[in-house]
Amino acid sequence: MALARDSFDPERAAGRNVSLQYVFTGSVTGACSIVIRDGILVVAEGHCAAPTATVTSDFDLWLRVVSYDLDPLMAYQDGHFTVDGDLETLLESDAWFRRRPPR
Repeated sequence: MALARDSFDPERAAGRNVSLQYVFTGSVTGACSIVIRDGILVVAEGHCAAPTATVTSDFDLWLRVVSYDLDPLMAYQDGHFTVDGDLETLLESDAWFRRRPPR
């Protein structure tokens, strides 16, 4: 959640209204959500009502995805995590966060 807050770029997300939910398994279990309303980010623990997309992933694997240690699209295509809902918006959301480049 701190990574999302620290890397969010409100200008890139201006005009977007999206709720993304993440359900984690493995070393850390539970859920969190990212809600964006016209460039304003709210990050919270737990499930959100009517998410645009829900990602279910091993926590350590997801950290590798958001750190670009693992290509997000390839990891999804290889079945390393699942997405329920709007996959296109989830992929687009990557542009709303500044990330360090791949290693």
